[in-house]
Amino acid sequence: MSPSRRVLYLNPMTYETNPGVDAIAHGLQHRLAGADVDLRVVWADFATPDWLEVSEQAIDSALAKGFDAVILYVLDPEQPAAAAARATAAGVPVFSFEKPHFPVAGSIVYPNFNHGVYLAEHLAAHLPAGARVGIVGGPKIIDDDELVAGIIHGTDHGGLKRVNDPTEDRYRNQTDLRPGGREAALRVLADHPDVAGIIPFNDETMLGTLDALAELGRHDLKPVSRNGTPKAVDALRQGRTLGTWDIDAPGIGAAMAELVLRHLDDGVGSGELVLGPIGRMIDASNVAGWTPWSARIPYETLHQGLD
Repeated sequence: MSPSRRVLYLNPMTYETNPGVDAIAHGLQHRLAGADVDLRVVWADFATPDWLEVSEQAIDSALAKGFDAVILYVLDPEQPAAAAARATAAGVPVFSFEKPHFPVAGSIVYPNFNHGVYLAEHLAAHLPAGARVGIVGGPKIIDDDELVAGIIHGTDHGGLKRVNDPTEDRYRNQTDLRPGGREAALRVLADHPDVAGIIPFNDETMLGTLDALAELGRHDLKPVSRNGTPKAVDALRQGRTLGTWDIDAPGIGAAMAELVLRHLDDGVGSGELVLGPIGRMIDASNVAGWTPWSARIPYETLHQGLD
């Protein structure tokens, strides 16, 4: 017997380009499947110029096929407002990871700013007061900018000396991929070679930063970053980093599933905000007990497309 309800999820990055994004989708699917809900995934990769068109077409197709809900991952807080409005008008609730500027039935929000502060505090605990620190920023996406704002606040108010503005394009990893992290880190280190610490905003950027540090022979610098991906934990175990903040990506997906199910089952009112998991720092003190995301839930094949 096939599932009685179907939900569309617009995934913001192509599968296997970002392990955190993948884990969110798997956590979402796993929890929905347990409630007899079929998750269908369409990849609307923010790195492609047609991501908005893909998103709008997928939403309209889902409406035509009688889907029960739509889930967005907010890249631009202004989009896809028109398609979301069409869904809402048709009685199909729209949910989002991060809160957009247009009405939705509910949103999962991340403690991005807090995470950024915690990264800076963790680094500060390993450096002398007033140490000069560089930051590698990320794409111009709402959750990444919030995280970087927290890192800036944490360094500026946590006894460190920030040497660059990670909101400048030259210091951003616009691709959110490892090679882009390397390039941005090389620019930070070229402009400020005397830094005693560096904070890449996430794990993929951190891996690229490690590539840059290896090229420059800067084995004295040990980054701290966010996400808790397997490769970041491996780098920690090798003594190449000071830690990675594990965001519990499958738990974020499960939190979205709970929000959707509560609305579909109980008719929760529009505009509900739910905080995603806060997570924890994985460092030398607790890495031995860390469980990979793929061992926390089964990773079933994601069902691509609406048919």
